[in-house]
Amino acid sequence: MNIFVGKLAASVTAENLRQAFDGYGTIINTLIVRDAATNLPLGYGHVYLVPDQAAKKAIADLNGAHLHGRQISVRECTYRARHERRNNRTSWQQSERRVTAARRHNNSDLQQQRAG
Repeated sequence: MNIFVGKLAASVTAENLRQAFDGYGTIINTLIVRDAATNLPLGYGHVYLVPDQAAKKAIADLNGAHLHGRQISVRECTYRARHERRNNRTSWQQSERRVTAARRHNNSDLQQQRAG
């Protein structure tokens, strides 16, 4: 099971995550997500842990625990499909277009009233 670990201090490494989750099952992989341009940590990471029962126990035990002086958030990782994110963005952009069009329409009505 892929586990999301959030609210991480910048000093937390993949090895620190491995140590925190040690004893909960077999750790397949740990990852600290970093900014592509600056290589600075983004404050979250992932731990891939098997079996699922061990992962669920780790989530229950470690959610709210402290790591490097910060209370961390631990939950099962869920991914949204790319098209869902794109659709949400498109919906927002479409609503912005509607607002802009309404403003343009209202402004043209106002100009016609002033001219007439």
